[in-house]
Amino acid sequence: MEISAEEIIEINETPYQLFQKGVPNKATWITYRNMMKKTVCEYLKTILVGDLSLVEKQKQDMMISGKKLHYRRQYYDADFEIRVNELVKRAKADSKWIDSVLVAIASKLMDRTKLKKTDPDYIKSTMVENNLKPLKKLFSMVDVPIAWGKIDVMVNDENDIQDQSRGYTEDELETICKFCDPMERLMVKLGASSGIRAGAYDLNWGHIFKVYQIEKGKYVWEHEDVTESTVEYPVVCGLIRVYADSTSEYFGLVTPEWLDDLEIYKQRWIKETNQIPKDNDPLFKKAGPFVRRLSPSSIRTRMSRVVDESGVRVYIEGTKNKFNIPLFNGARRFFNKQNKKALTKTSKLAALIIKEYQMGHGGLIKLDKNYFKEQIEELIDEYLQTIPYITIDKTARKQSELESVKSQMTEMERTKADNKDLKKQMDEMETRFQKQIDHVLTSLHKQNPDR
Repeated sequence: MEISAEEIIEINETPYQLFQKGVPNKATWITYRNMMKKTVCEYLKTILVGDLSLVEKQKQDMMISGKKLHYRRQYYDADFEIRVNELVKRAKADSKWIDSVLVAIASKLMDRTKLKKTDPDYIKSTMVENNLKPLKKLFSMVDVPIAWGKIDVMVNDENDIQDQSRGYTEDELETICKFCDPMERLMVKLGASSGIRAGAYDLNWGHIFKVYQIEKGKYVWEHEDVTESTVEYPVVCGLIRVYADSTSEYFGLVTPEWLDDLEIYKQRWIKETNQIPKDNDPLFKKAGPFVRRLSPSSIRTRMSRVVDESGVRVYIEGTKNKFNIPLFNGARRFFNKQNKKALTKTSKLAALIIKEYQMGHGGLIKLDKNYFKEQIEELIDEYLQTIPYITIDKTARKQSELESVKSQMTEMERTKADNKDLKKQMDEMETRFQKQIDHVLTSLHKQNPDR
C-alpha cells in the first residue's frame, strides 16, 4: 500500500464539529451536548466572550413568542458553538489557563456535594464525573493535552449521601398503566420489560421484531426468515434493536404483553395518520395526522405526567427535587431485580453474563460480549424464563405463569418419556445379551456333554 501526497487532506473541521464527530451515539450526544451547554453558557458565562448579538436575538425571539427559559436551564445558548470553539482556541493558546478553568469547575461542582441533601443544588460525586466527561471528549478530539490526573483526584465520594431510591414494583407499574393512553402504556412497559435506558426509547418501527418459536430452542425473527407458515407458530417474545446503527447497538427483548399493547397502539397510529407505519417511521410520534418524532424530552414529560398522576412515588424526605423512584431508571431497576429472580437453564456464570448483556452491559469479563453476541437464541431462552416475573397486567401475568408451568411440565414429561424409552432399550439389550450368553453356554455343552 502506498499513499500519495494528493491523498493527504488537512482536516479543517471546527472544534465543535470534531466534538460532535467524537460522540456517534445519538442519545449520548444529546446528553454530552446539554452538559457542554451548561458548562460554556452558564459556568463560563462571563469567562468566555461568545456572541452577544446572537444571545440578544434569542432573548427577543423568546419574548415575542412568549417562551421562557426552562427552570433547569437558566441560560441562553444561541452562541453555544461559538463558545465551544472559543474555549478550545484559548486552551491551545494558554495551557495554564485551561488547567485553572477546569480545576475551578471541578472545585465548584465538588462544593455542591457537601451541601445538605435537602438543598436543591446538592449533587453526588458521580454527577461531577459526568460533567467532566464531555470536556474530556472535546479536548481529546482537538488534541489539547490536559493534566486530568490532578483534576480527577479532586473528585471523591466521601460526601455522597446514600442513595435512598428504589425501583418500581409490579403493583406500582400496573397502577401507573391505569393513567396511560396506549402510547404512554407502551412507554411504561418498555423499560420494565426490556431494561433499556431512557436514551434508548427513540425507536423506529423497523427496530422491532416478533420472535416465533419453531421448535424447542429454535426461533426466527428477521423479516426474511418469517414466512406464511412461520406465523402459525407461537410468538414467544419480541426482539428490539437498541441504539440501532450505532457502535453501542445491542439486542433487547420485550414481553408478549408489550407486543399486545404495541398492536393496540399501532391501530391508533394508523387511524391518526391514515397509513401503515414504515420501518423508518418513529415508534413514538407527536399527536396528529403527521408523522413527527417525539423528542426525548417530550417522552420524559409524558412519562412524568402519568407517573405523577398515579401517585406511586414521593419525594425523598427532606428534599424537593429527588423522588424515591427514578422516572426511567425505576423501570430498569425493576427489570434487573425481577430478571435475577428467574430460574436459569445454563450455568450461573453464563446466566449472569446473559443477564448483564440484556441490561446493555458488557458483561462480567472483557470478551464475553463478543462471544455471546451471535448467540441470540441463548438470550431468548434465558429471557423466556423471566417473562412471568416482568409481566405487569395481573391477568397477563397469570397467563404467562401458566404457560411457563405447562412448558416445565412438558419438559418433565419429555424427560420421563426419554427415561422410559432408555429403560426399555436397556432391558432389550439385557435380554439380547442374556440370550447370547445362553446360546454360547448351550453350544459349549453340546460340544462337551461330559462337562
